[in-house]
Amino acid sequence: MRPKDRERLKKRRRELGLTQRELALLCKCTQAAISGLETGNMLNASKDLATQISRWLQRDVDELFTEHEGASALHRVTNAAGSKRSMEKVPA
Repeated sequence: MRPKDRERLKKRRRELGLTQRELALLCKCTQAAISGLETGNMLNASKDLATQISRWLQRDVDELFTEHEGASALHRVTNAAGSKRSMEKVPA
């Protein structure tokens, strides 16, 4: 899933008083993933991660993210400590 508006993600996170690291911990992902989604360095998130981010930002997933056809998602990146990063593609 692709963020509809990167600045909106950042603004909402800040409105709730969360740092990127705090949101990452809540979502069980890396701070780099949150940063990447906010800056555009990471264009897509898994449906699971988009759902978690939306949940913690207290917004509907459709308000913050959009699905795009023909995309393949990477396995979700978890926390940095003991992270099992997989670059294997799975159907979106």
